[in-house]
Amino acid sequence: MGIGDPLAASPVAMESREQEDSVEILDFVPITGNLTKDGDGLVQEPIFDWDWIEIVFQCWESVRLILATFWCILLARVVTHKLGLYGRPNLSYVVEFLIIILPCILLVTVAVDYSNFIVFIMLGLTWRFLRSTRALEQVRSRVQFDLGGNRPMTFSILRALTHLITAVCILAIDFSSFYRPHRKSRQFGAKLMDTGIGLFVFTMAMVSRRTRHLSDLRRSVIYQALPLILLGLGRTIAILMLGYGQDEHEYGLHLNAFFTLGLTKLLGSLVSFLARRDLHLLPLGLGLLVTHQLGLSVLGLSDYVMDEEVDRSGLFNANREGLVSLPGFVALYLLSIYLNRWLVNISLLSYIEMVKKLWRLLYMVLILWTLFAISAYGVGISRVTCNFGYVVWMEAIGASTLLASFWAVDFIINSKMPWDPVGGAVQDQEKGLLTGESSSRAKHKAIGPFAIAQALNQNGLTFFLVANVLTGMVNIFLKPEDRSDLESIFILLVYMFVATKLAHELLKRGIRIA
Repeated sequence: MGIGDPLAASPVAMESREQEDSVEILDFVPITGNLTKDGDGLVQEPIFDWDWIEIVFQCWESVRLILATFWCILLARVVTHKLGLYGRPNLSYVVEFLIIILPCILLVTVAVDYSNFIVFIMLGLTWRFLRSTRALEQVRSRVQFDLGGNRPMTFSILRALTHLITAVCILAIDFSSFYRPHRKSRQFGAKLMDTGIGLFVFTMAMVSRRTRHLSDLRRSVIYQALPLILLGLGRTIAILMLGYGQDEHEYGLHLNAFFTLGLTKLLGSLVSFLARRDLHLLPLGLGLLVTHQLGLSVLGLSDYVMDEEVDRSGLFNANREGLVSLPGFVALYLLSIYLNRWLVNISLLSYIEMVKKLWRLLYMVLILWTLFAISAYGVGISRVTCNFGYVVWMEAIGASTLLASFWAVDFIINSKMPWDPVGGAVQDQEKGLLTGESSSRAKHKAIGPFAIAQALNQNGLTFFLVANVLTGMVNIFLKPEDRSDLESIFILLVYMFVATKLAHELLKRGIRIA
């Protein structure tokens, strides 16, 4: 299941997924071994191998879907501007739903065979837009570029992208129409649903800062880490009480994604306290990541986590996937905060400064993808252990999306179709500071293009919890494993409409729950 596994899933669907997992894992079983002696004679030690070419292909399939959904968000921005939907939030929502969410659902189900063709069409239309509008020429005439302070719209787009794809996948996977190769990897792999937890950590860091004072630490623990840990605890208790199982190979017998996010936030806040400056987060994160990888490779922690012969007795053994992977997620969190602070250190840029920043971000992206290729061959890509390769992969996807977003939105679209959808309003909403005149200004500015993205940023956790509950209800009452392709598409559309529309209504009213 995805990062937001439902609180309840049908036993039939769970049994079906477990059977498919048993088949899928054959791609990554121990294929060689070292013979060692013990008291009973020769014993073969497990050595887990991976196919790096297959990992690269899986990565392309994952990035292809992310790229297509991101392009749909850009298309929605252009269309809503052309139609003049300012101040018409309901119509703006309908247009964005049809342009963004409908294609996302189709591309993970019945239209997956056309994905490459669709991507080429998108690239062609983008090239035609640039030529017909002469946007690149118009960019040079801009006096300055306002990236939006500490919360650029690019961060909101990436967060919304993560929420949307994950929400679609956690229910779509229960239908037979879902593209099975997108499912999570048991050991090594770079599939679409492997990106869920990593991108959530990445986007969490995009709206975080390093811990400077004890007050910052208290705020992070009480208002951010603790609620996630409590949600994880609640999910575990609910599953035990309802008698539904969960795949113990994801985070362990008792842990889940909420625990991972909460503990990552907690430990990341503690470790970042050691950094005296934002620049220190880079060596701190790299040092932790390299140490983590040495533990996985040299000390054998990777084999320990993936070896199904290791029993689940004891708290650590039972939850070894979730616990062993934590240092990797903390390293991902620290490195992502560093990237965040580097991107927003100066928010008002001249044309030359903006071009320089884009080039530097491009160099960073190229380095990250080169490291991904090396890691795919050398250590593999493993979400289960959050190894070096997985962290690099998440940073590469995140940085690539930010580069594309800065270039497409801030550099091109806002130059040709200037509009300030954010200002200080959304930042106020996310902080829960809507009062008096500020509230009125926020409500006015929060409608229009990027409506769904803004809604998910304001109440992302609420949206995600609603999606989880709806997923559980569909599994219990509608038996998704028995539904036809057409029925599955209809159910997914209704499910996403309910979840996103709730968030959108909260946005219109300036209400922030979580």
